[in-house]
Amino acid sequence: METTTEDFTAVLTLPARPAAVSRLFTSADGVSRWWGPTEGDAAVGGTLVTSFGAYGANAMRVLEAGPGRVVWESIAPAEGKATAHTREWLGTRMEFDIIPDGEGTRLRFRHAGMTPRLECWDACFAAWTQFMASIQAFAETGTGTPFEG
Repeated sequence: METTTEDFTAVLTLPARPAAVSRLFTSADGVSRWWGPTEGDAAVGGTLVTSFGAYGANAMRVLEAGPGRVVWESIAPAEGKATAHTREWLGTRMEFDIIPDGEGTRLRFRHAGMTPRLECWDACFAAWTQFMASIQAFAETGTGTPFEG
């Protein structure tokens, strides 16, 4: 995994076909396998809501949902409690570029707008690093390490 110093970014080389990787971001069930319990509509214009138990929920409006690129925009959850970082995340975008790479896939992730200037940077950096490892584990073993609390 590689990271940069501005927006949080990660590049993963995954031993899974691009279609399998794409499914991790284009369905609520897929997101649940690596991030946390997720409900909603993963089609363009839909909203996905991922629950983090007592910590609240993250809501994402789906802007793009193609086989090679998925983009979500962070929005306030319509119901329930938002996570503590929701205020800072509003309007930021999570971008997943899914690129064929030999027998596997290169995944480029960027959380555009999540930078070291945000109060949540340290905690969010650690969490995204953990969830990128969850994606890697899912691609390698079929089992990720999503939030389950």
